[in-house]
Amino acid sequence: MLVLVLALGLTACGEQASQPDFKALKMFPQGKSFSGFTLTSHHGKAWDAEAFKGTYSVVFFGFANCPDICPTTLLDMQKIDHQLKQQNLPSPRFIFISVDPNRDTPENLKEYINFFNPEFYALTGDAANILSIATQLGVAYNVAEHEPGDLVYDVDHASALYVLNPAGERIGLFTAPHDVQLITQDLMALMESS
Repeated sequence: MLVLVLALGLTACGEQASQPDFKALKMFPQGKSFSGFTLTSHHGKAWDAEAFKGTYSVVFFGFANCPDICPTTLLDMQKIDHQLKQQNLPSPRFIFISVDPNRDTPENLKEYINFFNPEFYALTGDAANILSIATQLGVAYNVAEHEPGDLVYDVDHASALYVLNPAGERIGLFTAPHDVQLITQDLMALMESS
């Protein structure tokens, strides 16, 4: 019996040791799936939970009128993508989800995301569907009270990058400030370990 317990203990330790030593990526204890929403991509196509499956994804929530955090973070994502491609490594899908559906139409988002990288994805939807996915992923944001048609109002949002696995589960996140070099290394290690 003691031998069996020791063998199981060694197996568990061996499994833990096989996980890469991430420098910036904070892993959740287990993957979390999400569903029950429909968004629209900047190409005008429906995007639900199934669309997140098939490859690793890095997801960032923000809004196109954001003066600082969003453009800076999208530039960081652009640099990460560039570094991976320079080393002939696959990139995850980089996905920007707007929390400001009144101003961020698919057409506006297409122009916005293409400025950073035409291979990136931008998603929007109505307030209820955005709230659904944001809540399930654990994303905090707040859109200030405003009248329909207002073009100027405040939006506060988290700056974390959420990592999804090919099963479409949230598995980890990169908190701000973002270190492009460390994030690139961690994404390489994560994708090579699967």
